[in-house]
Amino acid sequence: MTRVTTFEPNDEPQVVWSSGDVRVSAIRSAHIPGHASYRVDTPAGSVVIGGDAGNDTPAPPRTSSTSEQVEKLAKGVDIIVHSTMHPVMGPDGGSGMPPPIYLRQSSTTDLGAMAKRVGGKHLMLTHMGPSIGADRQGPFRVPGGPLTEAHYRKAVEASGFTGNTIVGTDLASVRLPEK
Repeated sequence: MTRVTTFEPNDEPQVVWSSGDVRVSAIRSAHIPGHASYRVDTPAGSVVIGGDAGNDTPAPPRTSSTSEQVEKLAKGVDIIVHSTMHPVMGPDGGSGMPPPIYLRQSSTTDLGAMAKRVGGKHLMLTHMGPSIGADRQGPFRVPGGPLTEAHYRKAVEASGFTGNTIVGTDLASVRLPEK
């Protein structure tokens, strides 16, 4: 038996499911209409799943490419799981990627800065653009050739984030740290 719960995402975190000591909260985030990001709080710790969220402001000037709503949801979280676009794909870097495509994603460096601001302990990068080892992101070339995990870690480190960076590959998992 499946019990489906529906909700209308808004700009403040709201509890959308709970059972015992486990609570799931959601907040509206920019990607496509109806997109939401989630936070799971358990006695063992907390995880925010930002998904493909980006900033509501589609292009500069803006303070960051990351979502203000996800940042609000992530205050004091243990682990942030989020998609990312590496800065090498930026429109001024020779990839050929048009600004509207690049700018709707959260950059790796901006995610590191957000993780630092909210006090995150772990940042897990997922759904990475470009994929590790790929020489193209769709039709757009990767300037300088394929990226490695080290390239993604370096982009996070440039933000000043000193927590644990996990470069997530397909089916990667993370355990909440023991308290």
